[in-house]
Amino acid sequence: MDSPSVVSLSGQLALRQQMEVVANNLANATSTGYRGDRTLFQSHINRLAVPGREIAFVQDRATYIDSRQGEIGATGNPLDLAIDGQGFFAVERPGNAGRGYSRDGRFKLGPDGTLVDSNGRAVAGEGGARILLPERFSSLEIRADGNVLATVEGRVEQVGRIGLFNANDLRGVRKAGDGLVDIPANQLQPIDPTQPGTRTRLVQGALEGSTIQPVQELANLTLVQRAYENMQRFIADDDQRMRRMIEMLGRPN
Repeated sequence: MDSPSVVSLSGQLALRQQMEVVANNLANATSTGYRGDRTLFQSHINRLAVPGREIAFVQDRATYIDSRQGEIGATGNPLDLAIDGQGFFAVERPGNAGRGYSRDGRFKLGPDGTLVDSNGRAVAGEGGARILLPERFSSLEIRADGNVLATVEGRVEQVGRIGLFNANDLRGVRKAGDGLVDIPANQLQPIDPTQPGTRTRLVQGALEGSTIQPVQELANLTLVQRAYENMQRFIADDDQRMRRMIEMLGRPN
């Protein structure tokens, strides 16, 4: 079980995982608020019966989310929001699936005037309540602290406050599909931009871009593919070596 082929296979499995991660990153290079995935590997040492001899296997330790922020660009749409700093918006999943979290601030109005995301999921306000905008409002202001102000017939009304949330330990945040992430309940904490020392704020009329740099990811993909192919050739050569050895040992004297 400690033949060169087995060692190479462990490296090949790790490279395949890395290829899938890089390919998914490339597919989301233009996704709003997308944070790339990164892979973490480590060596697993298998000590042999011969003193001083050991074999190192590659072990897939984890896939984690890049914590860097994407570039914020203006759109001019008053319902577009970008988070400058750490944190996530919260949206209600359909049915009783609970909340999901995202940095995608492409918001719009639902049929009943509720603020929803691009997939029609209600955006959670402070305390978890939905944000319902009044009929016939003429302008909308969303301040840096998340307060939502609507002007109706010349009067300014506060209709809610955008909820912002984060995890105590970002290593516990996991991708959940549909552009959302999951945050464990015991790690979830609300963010109040008005608190001293808080560096998170909202930017109205803007969106956060993806953290993915396509040229860099393409270069990474090329390197990983070449390494994978080299491993494949090494395994094929070792297989041929084993076949020749078996044939030689099987020949009658």
